[in-house]
Amino acid sequence: MTLSRGLLLVVALVASACATAATIRLPEGPWAPDPLAAEAFESASAGCRGVRTLTAEVAVRGKAGGGRVRGRILAGFERGGALRLEAPAPFGAPIFILVSRANRATLWLPRDRRVLRDAPVASVLEAITGLSRSSDDVLALVSGCLSSAIAPAGQGEHGPGGWMAIDLAGGIRAFLARDGAGWRIAAGHRGTGTGAASWSVSYAAFSSGFPGSITISQEPAYGAPATALTFQVSQLETNVPIDGRAFDVVVPADAQPLTREELRQSGPLADRGSRP
Repeated sequence: MTLSRGLLLVVALVASACATAATIRLPEGPWAPDPLAAEAFESASAGCRGVRTLTAEVAVRGKAGGGRVRGRILAGFERGGALRLEAPAPFGAPIFILVSRANRATLWLPRDRRVLRDAPVASVLEAITGLSRSSDDVLALVSGCLSSAIAPAGQGEHGPGGWMAIDLAGGIRAFLARDGAGWRIAAGHRGTGTGAASWSVSYAAFSSGFPGSITISQEPAYGAPATALTFQVSQLETNVPIDGRAFDVVVPADAQPLTREELRQSGPLADRGSRP
């Protein structure tokens, strides 16, 4: 099925093959308690918390899985675990098509005629990008909300330069910056104390309340290599209807099975033409 532009998130590499994600520098203290931080966070997150569908064009550069990542992906997200990612080749059949409903994914490699069926979407995304995220988490990340579960879990603080910070559920700390008379989520961090991988996210180049640039880095965990990716977002649209058929894929009966480990080793978005 061919997807219309209004149904797609396009991901394309626009930097040199040797580029990596920029270092994320979160604001430093001293910090002091501020009872207005919770209200500032509610204001800053209102837009991204209201996103149910998202389409955009995104340029990507960085490293994942121990190598450089390069590719162009067509995708659409709908809250509730629905996702479609399609990586077109310069010509011919797509490199891969990944669809999910309720975070259960099917990955179809038409050029290899291989398929990975009924896998957790987070594990498939980890094999491709190095980031283990649910469909809703990716939707939230791109729309500027850091994660799909961002309920405040403590009193906020203010710091130098007009910054505010607040601790959220799941061990996430959000950093807020002024956006005119209001606030925006400018960065976030999850530390190692959560028992999960430590990561940092920064947002920049805001337009109509949504970030135009997203940088995410994740520390090595459980033997997995570090990940560092930057996304440049354009033509972002939110809450537009998406045809439910977008989250299905037709796989030929003669397709051969693919395992997650084989997918991780093959790296369908690996930039094999890059030089260090």
